[in-house]
Amino acid sequence: MQASISEQPDAAIGQGPARYSGPPILVVTTNDLPGYRITAVHGEVFGITVRARNAFSNMGAGFRTMFGGEAKGYTQLLSDSRLEAVERLRYATAQVGGNAVVAMRFDTGEIADMMNEVAACGTAVSVERIVD
Repeated sequence: MQASISEQPDAAIGQGPARYSGPPILVVTTNDLPGYRITAVHGEVFGITVRARNAFSNMGAGFRTMFGGEAKGYTQLLSDSRLEAVERLRYATAQVGGNAVVAMRFDTGEIADMMNEVAACGTAVSVERIVD
């Protein structure tokens, strides 16, 4: 038997790396889902994470900018941040009763020139597969 969402704080803020483990939540960047019918709109949802690199990584990235090339540590940081934001988006969608997110987008910004914020937002909906 699958645990309820309230028993799964694993994608909640402050619970370590987000790993949503509830019912499947389909996330798309399109406004509709071919093969599915939207049966209810639950509203805007978001998942957010704020991360900082350690001082040694920042120094390494500073040297990288002088000589050119990819700052792989930052690439990994942003990739991990996006994945975590989407996991939290799924958690938020389940909390409002949805099983899908349409029109998902990312937003990012810096905080105090030390941290990077990544938000995934979209519209939580309930969908059902169209049977032909």
